[in-house]
Amino acid sequence: MKTQKGVFVSSIFLILLLINSTIPADQSQMSTQDMLLIGSSYFNYHNLRNHLQNLADSAGIAVEFDIYAVNGLYLYDHAYNLVTEQKIQEKDWDYVILQGAGSVSAYPDYYTNHPVYPALVILRNKIINNCDSTRMVFCMPWAFEDGMTWVPGWTDTYVDMQNHIYDNTLQWSNMIGFEISPVGWSWKKVLVDLNFPLHYLHISDWNHPSLRGSYLMACTIFATVFQQSCIGVNYNPGIDEDEVINFQTVGTNMVLDSLDLWNIHPIYLVDPNNELEQNCLQQNVPNPFSGSTEISYTLYKKGFVEISVYNLIGQRVNTLYSGHDLSYVLNWDGTDEDGNKLPTGVYLYRLFLDGENLETKRMILLQ
Repeated sequence: MKTQKGVFVSSIFLILLLINSTIPADQSQMSTQDMLLIGSSYFNYHNLRNHLQNLADSAGIAVEFDIYAVNGLYLYDHAYNLVTEQKIQEKDWDYVILQGAGSVSAYPDYYTNHPVYPALVILRNKIINNCDSTRMVFCMPWAFEDGMTWVPGWTDTYVDMQNHIYDNTLQWSNMIGFEISPVGWSWKKVLVDLNFPLHYLHISDWNHPSLRGSYLMACTIFATVFQQSCIGVNYNPGIDEDEVINFQTVGTNMVLDSLDLWNIHPIYLVDPNNELEQNCLQQNVPNPFSGSTEISYTLYKKGFVEISVYNLIGQRVNTLYSGHDLSYVLNWDGTDEDGNKLPTGVYLYRLFLDGENLETKRMILLQ
């Protein structure tokens, strides 16, 4: 981790955007949820807990956020910290939300003093042992504003570093089973869209979040744990109104458009009359795999079906099935359309019906 680099919204915007066709549970009839934040200075800057509580209160959601965040502590430190363990055991949390660091998440083979993967395993075990219904969320970190170019001999830019964080986070999630709040990916979208304004989401240490960065983080976490839009929620921490709407929109869409990608299990009630909601793309078996893996699906509506595989930058690498079968079982040997072996990594496979992407799942190919 780097050390040194380390209002209200106008009523015109108060529109709650329903992203999914699924039906959220009635929040007014739910008991108060309890959520615990565990992290370091990234959570402490600008008081992330208050941003989340204010967003939830303004949205009419009954929830209490608590936090144990100590400046300078990595998740590896938390994994062996008695106070952290006592905090986890304090009650049956609905969610425990973990915050990692960009450097150790992007370059685990280089920064080896605070390994992320074993820390996530240890913390998940402690969380589940305390209450097996608690959902563990890992906030995907953001990259340093200047990437690793501040280190002699390194050329990785912000985008390079963020892509490494993305790849590793998805792989760890698939292996361990935690849910992802794609905070770093929301940051990347905002910065790319604005052509990388200096010290916009980062402060001048090139590392910690600005007030904007903390609010964008809060919007992304909100969409993750409540699985509903925060667009139009009447809470502004003191930034421009257009930024509030942009950050609410990015955080909402980043999560709700890709629940499967982030390994987020739906908490919505499903409309039994909606036939499309009954379609099912199964998780590949085995996963991870080498050699070959089995993929199956079942549909309740006729149409033209396609199963395709994509890499993590959105390129289609193979089409595994095209046809009209309502159910099908296929095998994939980890090759592209030309029969060439693909490299080890995380891949996405998607079920299309008449050109509509119904479902996406992830798998890990080992060579």
